[in-house]
Amino acid sequence: MRQLKIGTSGVRGVVGDAMTPELVVDFAAAFGTYCGGETVVIGRDTRPSSTLFHSAVLAALISTGADTIDLGICTTPMVSHAVRRLGAAGGISITGSHNDGRWNALKFLGPDGGLLNSANTEELLDIYHASAFLLAPWHGLRGVRSAPTMIDDYVDTLCDALDIGAIRGRKFRVALDFCNGAATDAGRAFLERAGCTLIGLNDDASGQFAHPPAPSPANMRQLAALMRSVDADLGAALNIDGDRLGLVLGSGQALSEEATLPLAVRAALIRKVGSVVINQSTSRMTEALAAECGCPCYRTSVGEGHVMERALNEAAVIAGEGNGGVALLPTAHTFDALLTLGLLLEHSALHDVPLEISASSLPEYHMRKGELRCPPEQVYRLLEGIRERFADTRPDLSDGIRFDWPDAWLHIRASNTEPLLRVIVEAETEGRAEELFSSTMALTRRAAWAYGGR
Repeated sequence: MRQLKIGTSGVRGVVGDAMTPELVVDFAAAFGTYCGGETVVIGRDTRPSSTLFHSAVLAALISTGADTIDLGICTTPMVSHAVRRLGAAGGISITGSHNDGRWNALKFLGPDGGLLNSANTEELLDIYHASAFLLAPWHGLRGVRSAPTMIDDYVDTLCDALDIGAIRGRKFRVALDFCNGAATDAGRAFLERAGCTLIGLNDDASGQFAHPPAPSPANMRQLAALMRSVDADLGAALNIDGDRLGLVLGSGQALSEEATLPLAVRAALIRKVGSVVINQSTSRMTEALAAECGCPCYRTSVGEGHVMERALNEAAVIAGEGNGGVALLPTAHTFDALLTLGLLLEHSALHDVPLEISASSLPEYHMRKGELRCPPEQVYRLLEGIRERFADTRPDLSDGIRFDWPDAWLHIRASNTEPLLRVIVEAETEGRAEELFSSTMALTRRAAWAYGGR
């Protein structure tokens, strides 16, 4: 079955199946039309299919008369930065992000540098479905410009947002796994400016990923092994487009991706008191830390676009999700792994707190995550079956189904990026988490088989 995921995260699919050059041309032409033929910034990650789709996006944008600025290989946070710095009408980041090499996507950014919200996405889709594209006359076609100083400008902005002097003074040694992705040049430049010694891993931008891109403990084994053999203050792993961060302690222990956000939230709220925005599937650790500081914590539907839209509306201090994606506002309008790394280094430098100590003092909860392949047409029936199972609990239906109890919560939803049903459980005790997770997964599998799924 050909699967194409469309939403505030952009348009995403398996290359050569749902994600084809023809589809990319049409979506890029729709976006150029949406931007009124004005300035559009584009960037791409390192996967081979991004080279293919880069050419398709350029051709489509030029056809609409757009003034196109091509950043080449760069991260989504840098595209966001360039959109705002250059006053562009929007941006396109060609990246499969945390997905493996089979996948790719177009992320669409608005003039504020954030992902398009739901209303803007619907407007873009209306243009796409109607094929109502701007077609500039021959004398209205504009060439493609570059912005060779944008990496330096982006790194300047990161440094300005941090106490870079304090970081320089500590002379941190950082082992950084780039996963052969798009953050290599910017990451090197940033750590050099921060006075850190970089111990690089998978730092050629070949696009041949050394391991799956998502910065989870299972995918940070190579980095963890490196940390056990070198003298480094911390280990960090970036995903392909530089918006998610995973962490490894000096001892070689890889932290859950759920730990990145609460560690960053603690550091951010010490700097400035303010609101926090997270999604429905994020650990209660963040809520607990916000409550300790007397700060409100708001939950949204899962997806960076939903989280950042609420964060900007609330003038939040920090926002993020439990996948390692964090945005320190107002500097970042997208999740930014390098800025998050800088925030954690700043916190360690100013308060003389190693990452090990910060991690060991996080609130303790137990989380289990699972997934089940599920065609989109089966999602509603499966979720309805789960709702009936917990009929005595009033669910939150804003994004799939979420059930809350005093000691635990359960969230089941369709993935925004893959044809999967995601199941997440968190509880105060390991036994409660395991019991709730196992029973829910068994129920979900039985329902999936009953409806012809797998």
